[in-house]
Amino acid sequence: MKKIYYVVIVLAIFFIALFGFIVPQQGGNISSTELYADQLAAADYNETLPIQTVDLSASGRSIFIAFVMLSHVVFANLHLGGAWVAAGTESIYLRTKKERFNRLARSITLFNVILFSAGATFAVAGVLFFISLFPVFAFEAFHIYWWPLLAEAITFGFEIFFLYTYWFSWGKISNGWHQFLGYAFAIDVFFQTLFINTLASGMLTPGASSIGWGEAGLLTMSLQSLMSWWINATTWILQFHRLAAAVSFFGFLVAMLAMFHYLDRGDPASKTYWDLVGSLGLSWGLLGLIFQPVLGLIFMFTIFKNNVQAFRMIMLGNRAWEMVLMVGLLSALFISVLVYYVDRKERIFSMPENMRLQRLFRTFIVVAVISAFILVQPATTSFGVNPLGFMSFKLIALFILTAIGAVSLGVDLVVLRARPEVETTLTQPSGSILSPSGLQQPQVEWGNLSETSRSFLWLSGLLGTAIVIVMGFVRESGRSPFVISQIIPVPGGQAYPTPIPVAQIVIVWILVLVMVVSIFWFTSRVTAEHPEEAEEI
Repeated sequence: MKKIYYVVIVLAIFFIALFGFIVPQQGGNISSTELYADQLAAADYNETLPIQTVDLSASGRSIFIAFVMLSHVVFANLHLGGAWVAAGTESIYLRTKKERFNRLARSITLFNVILFSAGATFAVAGVLFFISLFPVFAFEAFHIYWWPLLAEAITFGFEIFFLYTYWFSWGKISNGWHQFLGYAFAIDVFFQTLFINTLASGMLTPGASSIGWGEAGLLTMSLQSLMSWWINATTWILQFHRLAAAVSFFGFLVAMLAMFHYLDRGDPASKTYWDLVGSLGLSWGLLGLIFQPVLGLIFMFTIFKNNVQAFRMIMLGNRAWEMVLMVGLLSALFISVLVYYVDRKERIFSMPENMRLQRLFRTFIVVAVISAFILVQPATTSFGVNPLGFMSFKLIALFILTAIGAVSLGVDLVVLRARPEVETTLTQPSGSILSPSGLQQPQVEWGNLSETSRSFLWLSGLLGTAIVIVMGFVRESGRSPFVISQIIPVPGGQAYPTPIPVAQIVIVWILVLVMVVSIFWFTSRVTAEHPEEAEEI
């Protein structure tokens, strides 16, 4: 357990340094409303409709929006990533005929079915909050994005059809048609997210420097003008970055929930099964994680080319501490995965023929720690430029972490593929496993997890969820104090400064994290199918 203690202590030191030193040194406590007072004074849009006030300080409206929308982002990513993991896991079952994959795919699908309405509820609440608290923005957004939002509503209807039909037809139709429903749901969620991202990306990198709609009929602008708003500079890269983040988040979530079930169940069959699920979930999580930094870099470069003010604020300005937090969480996640691999595969790595692999992974951990140290360096402080925070160093560190993650994923997939079928495996006293084919393979001792391995899987799930929550706020705070960057300001001016102050947004993040993890665990207790029982739900 010393390993998990070390990581937790280092994380605590990082948070203390971030909020106690880096934030004040970078001016993180100064609002963007104050920094861009001249731009706000020159803005064409002024709020004339009465604004509902809320008794949560000057940031009350923003706190409501942040809590609802960040919660919605978690549930939206749950379905975006969970749809592909469910359909992909069923494909593995159809290929291998191993019942545990069918059991897991069913559990994941029912998990999505039950939580589907929760995500929709937060989405509708967010729309209603925007209409009531930011009426001018809502008025303009509905005129510009009417058709993408209509398409989003239509794909939402198809989501309901595909998801519920996919679940209720399990085992009742042919495998081909059932896989069609599963992947149709995943593709439909992808396009529904894309239609929403036309608005989300347009708020950060709008398709024009001003809004010039005014035509009547089916199109409020020329089609060319509307397309520049819908498919703006960051629409597609935001979409694929969210897809990678969603798959990563859902995989690590599965791994964390598997560890809860591992402790909750006492029979050997369940412990073996949930141990396997934890390892498989980590593989899905790592698959998305190795693409996430690369796509994130492309995303930031696109922002740099199309909205320099937002890029400077996120990377070098008063909001740069948020990016330091992001890469810190990302680095901790990579390190957690590596420590889990070394601890979980210790029996395999300790074999004489695998000693080089063991030394390689231990080297990976050291290199990952060094890379993390470079990544969390602030580029600038009030003392000036930090040489360790040069972007060139950080790019190298990110690519090193990505390469290490890819190698780790490859090794894990080899181990998972070589593993014999658990339900039909005989263990010999010699410590080897006799597979149905009669071939001997090194024993992995599935179902005999160490406390260290369990702890790092829990930590990976928490970090993966926290990254999704923080990630959404980074993009939104980058365009503050505007709702649509440099066009429509947040109403209220200096009386309602944005973004939300550091202490308040940290509280919102913690509340959202605790709430969603509690909901996920409660739901998972209902949806999980265990190997020793055939539950009727």
